[in-house]
Amino acid sequence: IEPVFRPPSEWKSLILQVTNGCSWNKCTFCDMYKDEQKRFKPKPIEEIEEELKYLNKHNFPVTRIFLADGDATSLSMRRLQEIMSLINKYFPKLQRVSSYCLPRNLLNKSVLELRELQEMGLKILYVGCESGDSELLSLVEKGETFDSSLEALRKIKDAGIKSSVMILNGLGGVKYSEQHALASAALMNEVQPEYLSTLVPEFPFGSERFEKGFEKFG
Repeated sequence: IEPVFRPPSEWKSLILQVTNGCSWNKCTFCDMYKDEQKRFKPKPIEEIEEELKYLNKHNFPVTRIFLADGDATSLSMRRLQEIMSLINKYFPKLQRVSSYCLPRNLLNKSVLELRELQEMGLKILYVGCESGDSELLSLVEKGETFDSSLEALRKIKDAGIKSSVMILNGLGGVKYSEQHALASAALMNEVQPEYLSTLVPEFPFGSERFEKGFEKFG
């Protein structure tokens, strides 16, 4: 279901949609899943298996799989185990599986559970922290804090999964730039992710929704 997004480093990966849209979808800086057809919904496991079976039958050269959409790790542990089992069934020689991940998705998943997913092939999670500053995260309705991001990233590391963290340069404008930079640096220094990318927010459909958050609380 279009549009579909992936990290740049997943350009060689099969994009396997296991959910549609984003389970949170409130961040004021993000317009990725605002279309009506992108309303969040898990894909039935039967449909996922049919896609994998088709690709296997027709000998598609699948070496990596990226689980879409915005936060596949919002699925229950049981469903994630089912998906990974199917992937291993049809593509046993796969190099890796990856996914976007919101920190809140890991609140109810233990390190042991995440380690099990790692052993099944989940090797990297792309975590949109955006900032380490809790005040700024509140202003953009991220629904996370410094502590929630820290807890999630520690779990990922303890489970043996690599993390690729995204920080948004300029997210807080001039007023919040110093606290944004210092808190983000503190978070990254604390968890030492394997990969870190700094991106810049863009507003192709206008910035009114984003600006309202700062007008209301700033």
